[in-house]
Amino acid sequence: MTDESLGDQLTTLGLSRYEANAYVGLLGRQSFSAPQLATRTGIPRQRIYDVLQTLAAKGLAHERVGARRTFVAVPPELALPALLAERRAAAERELAEAQTLTTALIAATQPLYSAGSDEDNPSTNIDVLLDPRQIGARALALAQEAEHEILVCFKRPLVSTFDENIAEVGQPLRRGVRYRALYETAALSDAELRPLLAAFRELGQEMRFVPALPIKMNLFDGRAALLSLQDPLTGRPSITALCMTHPSLAQTLKKSFEAFWAEGAPGPG
Repeated sequence: MTDESLGDQLTTLGLSRYEANAYVGLLGRQSFSAPQLATRTGIPRQRIYDVLQTLAAKGLAHERVGARRTFVAVPPELALPALLAERRAAAERELAEAQTLTTALIAATQPLYSAGSDEDNPSTNIDVLLDPRQIGARALALAQEAEHEILVCFKRPLVSTFDENIAEVGQPLRRGVRYRALYETAALSDAELRPLLAAFRELGQEMRFVPALPIKMNLFDGRAALLSLQDPLTGRPSITALCMTHPSLAQTLKKSFEAFWAEGAPGPG
């Protein structure tokens, strides 16, 4: 591996290019004076002492006192794990700061959202969700708010994880919400879906199977619908979802669901 490629990889651990080049240069000899290292690595002489000081601060080099001032690399098996640990600690500090900021922003922006939600604006009846995480979070939130009934036409792709799907189904069922789901017959032979279906059945979900479903749909209390549509050209399932709160549309979707439900067959017990 060349010195340049080693330097490239060291920068991924948080070193600057000069720091990475200086450390790689130090590794090739027992000790270097700063001018010698600058000549070997191409680091400008006016910068080399600053670079060596930051390397020492990061635990990758130290100064050797002797007849002249020289610098020595800390062995990689000691220096690099310490560098990784510091990078991890910095990431954890950054995440903690981001979490604190998020909490503060929620508190600051929630009143604005609540005030806006009080307006009677028909455009708020339709939300377009593009990110799978948003879709999964919205489905879970609607399931947690449901009071009477949830109807589902289940088609691939899976948007949520296994555990997220279990939470979305199990939480309403434990509150006494009736939960019915239609699946395509192919799901019975789908190795990824079979464990999910078994878990849903054990939780108490009512299920039936039909040859094919035209749409992926979740309907909550006959008022809110979450629809995922297919690309009409490729036929591939889209990760775009429409969340609509519209009682008349929900009634139409419910009648369609009931028609498929009447035609469906129960799965294996």
